[in-house]
Amino acid sequence: MRPTRRLVLTVFAALALTAGACGGDDAGSSDSTATTVSEPRITINSPADGAHIKGNVVTLAITAFNISIVAADGDTTGKTGHFHVFVDKDPVAPGAVIDKAPGIIHTVDDPILVPGLSVGPHTLTVVFGDGSHTRLGNASATIDVIVDGPSVDATAPATLKAGEPLSIDVTTAGVGIVAADGDASGATGHLHAFVDVTPVAPGEAIPVGNPAIIHSATSPIVVTGLTPGEHTIWVVVGDGTHAAFKDSVRDKVVVTVS
Repeated sequence: MRPTRRLVLTVFAALALTAGACGGDDAGSSDSTATTVSEPRITINSPADGAHIKGNVVTLAITAFNISIVAADGDTTGKTGHFHVFVDKDPVAPGAVIDKAPGIIHTVDDPILVPGLSVGPHTLTVVFGDGSHTRLGNASATIDVIVDGPSVDATAPATLKAGEPLSIDVTTAGVGIVAADGDASGATGHLHAFVDVTPVAPGEAIPVGNPAIIHSATSPIVVTGLTPGEHTIWVVVGDGTHAAFKDSVRDKVVVTVS
């Protein structure tokens, strides 16, 4: 009987050791998960990956976790930051400075508008940057979309000297650019430059007679009288009745005058 009792005690001891080891693993996994959950994260809620986009503006609905979204204010604590969208390019590495350059959108907006896309496939990647425009953490979200058009692409110098006119070169695809002639079919349209004013929503009438809104059927669009500072100009395609296309067709340029 004594050998049997010794065997039973040995088995109980082994089971106790096994249970203790398992308990230690669970605790470590929980701590690791808690650390991960507390880090900033980001998701793209819409559009769906692989979606077809009518017009040439993608609207990204975003959810940010464990971070407050604010305009760049110099804060480098990691508690606040803003969005950066890399269009058809890889994002910079964590800890690297995010430049203000073509194909990189800096914004606090949600949803985020990504305008000026050409017809065809595009890859959009969203990351966080801190108040000094340095990439914050490893968080990122990426989707692929296919732009069906029509499209408009506007290009202009990033900087300008005070008193100089700004020349915006505009190219389009999938729509003929003509003077306003009443055509509302979407086959033709003309250009509108909104200078430092919010553009109308898709489908809305574009005001006539506002000096901050330039109507044009030719490229380049020339903007004069820009004062020192940063200026945002939206180029919007509207139809022959001066209504913005219902499927948003627009681009944006930003210029700093010194």
